Amino acid sequence: MEQDMQALFRKDIVKPNGIILVTGPTGSGKTTTLYSALTYLNKLDTKIITLEDPVEYELPVINQAQINTAKGFTFAKGLRAILRQDPDIMLVGEIRDVETAQMAIRSALTGHLVFSTLHTNSAAGAIPRLLDMGVEPFLLSATLVSIIAQRLVRQVCENCSEPCEPEADDLQVMEMAPEDMAGVPILKGKGCSLCRNSGYRGRLAVFEYLHVDKEIRDLIAEGKNASVIEDAARAGGQVGLRDDALTKMKTGRTTLEEVMRVVS
Repeated sequence: MEQDMQALFRKDIVKPNGIILVTGPTGSGKTTTLYSALTYLNKLDTKIITLEDPVEYELPVINQAQINTAKGFTFAKGLRAILRQDPDIMLVGEIRDVETAQMAIRSALTGHLVFSTLHTNSAAGAIPRLLDMGVEPFLLSATLVSIIAQRLVRQVCENCSEPCEPEADDLQVMEMAPEDMAGVPILKGKGCSLCRNSGYRGRLAVFEYLHVDKEIRDLIAEGKNASVIEDAARAGGQVGLRDDALTKMKTGRTTLEEVMRVVS
């Protein structure tokens, strides 16, 4: 499941133009995902320019610019400036207003690959958010390549992990039956010096990947809401945040409590 999303992501980020969005709350690892994509695409014959607020890591070869709203250097003005420098790939730290959204779409229409972020609860939720900003549905459907929603869950400490039985109340909250957990090696950290007696050590990301195919593109152009788009994506095989988190719980990488905390 995770490998399928990675393969689709690699296929989408090598496209010559379009918009790729990463959504999630503050601290969910959006910047790390975007930097990983840029590092994968970073070649001497590829011109990459970023607009960030702030610049969190320095990337070799890539041109990174720091937004300074106090001096009038906003995402929208920065986009106008870097378009004159003929980049192949652009990273816009966040789409916050209609002017930035329209500039990003115009950039994608004129042959650029644009990466950016939005604060929405799901991948499909990014579409009505952009439409509410004032983006025309037909322009969004023509430029959107994919949307990633992600969260971070804590990993079970490998040093002190041990099998456990999930609580019946927790299963009920997740709308799962005890039979769903039959034969599944559920692990939980009992606490040790390495994890400071928390039972967790490190974090990992859970993802939801919305690939914009012809059916999704048509729904966007028609101005359909997020639930209709999400249903169509699920019917086409999209894995939701909850599904990905449960898969990682069932492989002993995180706990049911973490899944409930982050994606329930």
